[in-house]
Amino acid sequence: MQYLKEEVKEAIRKAALEEFGKKSYSRASMRAIARNAGITVGNIYRYFSSKDELFNDIMDPAWQAITRAIFDQYNEAEDPLLISGIITAIMGIYRKYSTELYILFHNSKDSKYENIKNGLMELIAGRIEKEMITQLKSSGRKVKDPFIFMIIANAIVDSIYLIIREVRDDFDRVEALMEKTMTVLVKDLYKRL
Repeated sequence: MQYLKEEVKEAIRKAALEEFGKKSYSRASMRAIARNAGITVGNIYRYFSSKDELFNDIMDPAWQAITRAIFDQYNEAEDPLLISGIITAIMGIYRKYSTELYILFHNSKDSKYENIKNGLMELIAGRIEKEMITQLKSSGRKVKDPFIFMIIANAIVDSIYLIIREVRDDFDRVEALMEKTMTVLVKDLYKRL
């Protein structure tokens, strides 16, 4: 019995990441992934039962990092919408998963992540609403129309999409643009609502 080798699995992941980045999930070819990994197409299926399983194996960690950052990172913070904390979390994820985020945001059509933009907007809107409602209640104020949180979340997600699409691997520029964007969109938001 031949044992599956982690090196081969990593070669498949690397080749798949390149293929999904160039051609998108729907147009990516398992044949091209196998060729670029230096294995046969039949052998690739010993490691991943389908293109879908391979894609999810690569993309799930990036999505999980995003959701953890949105919900877990700031539970203890005095100001959960502190710009420096948000930027640190976003850049930590971006530095680790820049290619995966590009693929998730721009090349995931026909995968389980094809509606990631809406999912991300809902997560961010929920997080902002939770924080703002608490802060506004403590000062005796309330939001007249909670839909504002979805509008703000949409602006954040659209900004992130645009920055990732246009800037890609210039991490310093990505960070500077993210910081400016987040400052404009969320700094002292509870005072402006």
